[in-house]
Amino acid sequence: MEAGTYPNPTRRIGWVYGQVQDRLDLDGASLFETTHRRRTAVPVHEHEFPYVTLLISGKYREPFAHGDAQFVPFSAVYHPIHTRHAGVVEEHGCRFFTLELEPAWLGKMEAVLPHDSVFDWHGQKVLWLMLRLFREYRDEQVRSSLTMESLALEAIGALSQTGDENGPASSWPRLREKMHDCFRQPLRIRDLAAAAGVHQVHVARLFRKKAGVTPGEYLQRLRAQHACRLMQQPGRSLCEIAYESGFFDQSHMNRILRRFTLCSPRTIRSLTQ
Repeated sequence: MEAGTYPNPTRRIGWVYGQVQDRLDLDGASLFETTHRRRTAVPVHEHEFPYVTLLISGKYREPFAHGDAQFVPFSAVYHPIHTRHAGVVEEHGCRFFTLELEPAWLGKMEAVLPHDSVFDWHGQKVLWLMLRLFREYRDEQVRSSLTMESLALEAIGALSQTGDENGPASSWPRLREKMHDCFRQPLRIRDLAAAAGVHQVHVARLFRKKAGVTPGEYLQRLRAQHACRLMQQPGRSLCEIAYESGFFDQSHMNRILRRFTLCSPRTIRSLTQ
């Protein structure tokens, strides 16, 4: 697990029903899975925080005035703050993955989220962002706080009316320069946004548009590349190389290099000497 991603038992979350598992906190957001193990009628309740949730397994429905909203696996929904609703967990239970957002953090970003619920039934943008976020969150060995943070911001951007879709045209070179200059450091989205003078949501959008990846993935590539270069120096230990390349420790470097190269650091070193 990368430094900067950790459970935080002091942060209150607004989820009321179901068994919350594997909670993980980021700047301004919490990620967690929720399990209902049997058929359950969830009474009318209110969520204190806005959230986006992805149904992973099982069936669930929410009664509305104009008919029930039927959830099946790989459907997602955004509910704004103080949404009052009830639900029915169908037989055999169900499992959700949730991104819960802190209103104070959203306020600092001046993110204007919809006042009404937004449903993604048919594989639109929010579903795929949530699925990618879930994949990163579940991969405890190599997950990146920067990648999860940027995917969360992309989801906010997909729901939000914040700013221009592409951001200022001049911001990409400054973002890239900041990343290349500081990739050994524990960067956050707010650091990149401040360096480029753009909104945090634009950071995630611009990396996706210009580089085709999240800032976290871009950062991992730079670190992996730097580590491979240092391996050409026979006197450097793998532990030293990991530290100088910005990895949390040697095992973290090994896992990232295996993800990108499908071989071990020792094999990489033997190929380059």
